[in-house]
Amino acid sequence: MRNKKIAKAIMDKKLYEQFYPSEKFVYGDSYTSTPNDVQLYVQQYDGGQEEVEVIAEFTNHLVIKDENVDDQTQDIIKVSLRKEENKWVVYSIEELKTEMMK
Repeated sequence: MRNKKIAKAIMDKKLYEQFYPSEKFVYGDSYTSTPNDVQLYVQQYDGGQEEVEVIAEFTNHLVIKDENVDDQTQDIIKVSLRKEENKWVVYSIEELKTEMMK
């Protein structure tokens, strides 16, 4: 539930509803998704922009016990943020690449 609270604090309402369409999480405690070795690449920022993009590259360990899933992937995503009331809010997350690790 901690991740859900963090997401609600940093995502705009529309994006949050895409990731958390209902109050009850279908997989319950059988699901974990753990990113590691996160590298962030921030678009050049001079302090004046109202929007900025960040590229995140990381390995992800996904476990869904109920479905016997235990996968490691190398992922690259683009996160778009905009400034709203002096706070940066995530409004878009786009998957650029996901590759299974052996």
